[in-house]
Amino acid sequence: MHQLENIVLNFSNIIFYWSYLVFPFLLFCIFQYKNWKTLKNTKKIILIILTILSFLFIQARFIEPNIITIQNTKISLWLEKSIKIALIADLHLWVYADEYILEKTVNKINEITDIDYVLIAWDLTLFDEKKDEKYIEELFSAIRNIEPPVYWVLWNHDVQKPWPDVRKELISVLEDIWVQFLNNTSVKLWEVTLLWLWSNWWWEDDVSLLDSLNDDDKVIVLTHNPDTTSKYINSHADITLSWHTHGWQIKIPYLYKKVIPTKWEFDEWLTQERYTQLFITSWIWTTWLPFRFLNPPVIDVLEIN
Repeated sequence: MHQLENIVLNFSNIIFYWSYLVFPFLLFCIFQYKNWKTLKNTKKIILIILTILSFLFIQARFIEPNIITIQNTKISLWLEKSIKIALIADLHLWVYADEYILEKTVNKINEITDIDYVLIAWDLTLFDEKKDEKYIEELFSAIRNIEPPVYWVLWNHDVQKPWPDVRKELISVLEDIWVQFLNNTSVKLWEVTLLWLWSNWWWEDDVSLLDSLNDDDKVIVLTHNPDTTSKYINSHADITLSWHTHGWQIKIPYLYKKVIPTKWEFDEWLTQERYTQLFITSWIWTTWLPFRFLNPPVIDVLEIN
């Protein structure tokens, strides 16, 4: 499995660099329009189609992935004092994203007013080989510049499932940056209890942790895969924040739902499930292929009152 995914990763890198050929190809297409009057109708149609496809390719490869948007959502928990949370997920640093992308994301977060907390809930990496602390520190150094308090969690790409295990290095570097790591544990944020549940794919999402909470607690659960909510047996989780579906990054209407990697039918944004409100963010960068279409990178700002 690891070998297969490395092949896919190498193929993705080829696409990443060869995709720049779209610009000379588009110039070639534009140059053909000078002979428009002499072209047969069939060639005219082909030329128009190729030109449109070239512009769509440029949009999906070079423009949309670099436009970080802000999505504001209000969620009611009947708090005495509202809190505002910025949620980012699935950055997948290294393959297509580097320290520049993280710095750009951090600057965008700092532009948002009155943020109380930042939740970094993601696959932080997409390494195909082991990286040392020095490399990781340089890659994630921009996190130092996030102004509000930061809480973060790990997922499979960071803990050798199937990628190189950089959990120890990540924890060491990010603790040195003074951001708080959550690991199947909870923390109190004003009136709200923030609880992190581990992986659904490896049956480590211990939903029994919800049993230790009281009915009066205002609980926000962080979990990577929204399928975890199907295991809830009580309504102690007022809100579950999830990601993993990626939205999907190439969001062709109707078709994208066929490839969302969940057992149950989930998509994105805010829904009411059986025992919890569920919010799914559509993440911040790209993976496998360096494209986004009809689904730009997003920082979700949750105003919880």
